[in-house]
Amino acid sequence: MSEEGTAVRLGQPRAQKPPAEAAVDPDVAARARRRRSRERNLVILLRVGVVVFLIVGMYLLNARSGNLTMPKPSDVFDESVKMWSDGTMLRGLRESLTVLVLGFLTAATSGILGGMLLGGFRLVGRVFDPFVHALNATPSAAFIPLVIVWFGLFTEAKIIVVWIAAFFPILISTASGIDQSDNDLVEMARSFGASRFRVFWQVMLPNALPSILSGLRIGAAVATVGTVIAELQMAQSGLGGLLSAAGNRFEMDRYFAVVLVLMVIGTLITGGLRLVEYRFWNWRASQRDANR
Repeated sequence: MSEEGTAVRLGQPRAQKPPAEAAVDPDVAARARRRRSRERNLVILLRVGVVVFLIVGMYLLNARSGNLTMPKPSDVFDESVKMWSDGTMLRGLRESLTVLVLGFLTAATSGILGGMLLGGFRLVGRVFDPFVHALNATPSAAFIPLVIVWFGLFTEAKIIVVWIAAFFPILISTASGIDQSDNDLVEMARSFGASRFRVFWQVMLPNALPSILSGLRIGAAVATVGTVIAELQMAQSGLGGLLSAAGNRFEMDRYFAVVLVLMVIGTLITGGLRLVEYRFWNWRASQRDANR
């Protein structure tokens, strides 16, 4: 009898063969790293090229049509330095960020809670779905006269306008993500006796997080636009008020200086949310690999 058979007969554990580990070719890994590095450098180079193209285009358009059509980038830079130095830009930024942050946080909280309700309870979702989409299709600027009548012209009214603008993208994305949860995971949890609350909280909601994060990113971009619209249409203040004043006086260098700040705000907000989304995907991938 063989040694293995003797060991099994005597109750000794069978000798386990070491699992074959997947061999990773160092050359393949090095080529992949070089390819990613080349792609990253190419992206940076193309972005710099786009910026240079825009700056040159502004100079050419200024030389052809004058300052009223397009200011020189150097004039925009000088005006930006002046506005930051005398505190004009800082005051406008503070006022706009107050409206933007409060409006977006209110929209995010109410949108996620409302989306959980619509997506988690099918009957509620079927009843309110057409009304939600009808209101979402209505431009937020259409509600401004009503908001002015109810809340006045100042900060509270502007926060309401921003909330209206950002609420529906977050609501719809959250409801859609929960409603389209993995049915196999839901049925598996129910088959193990999980309550409806546990299925919702531990299966459906985590499964909907990518949709929720996408909705927050869209809502943040829309909230930035809503902030400017509210400041233009109501008591003019903040960056929107600076835009309106510069446009009325045809001070295009000042106008573009404010536009650049708005572009930076929108880029930072959406970039930060995209980073959170990226981190979440990496966390999900690591958790999935750890459970294998």
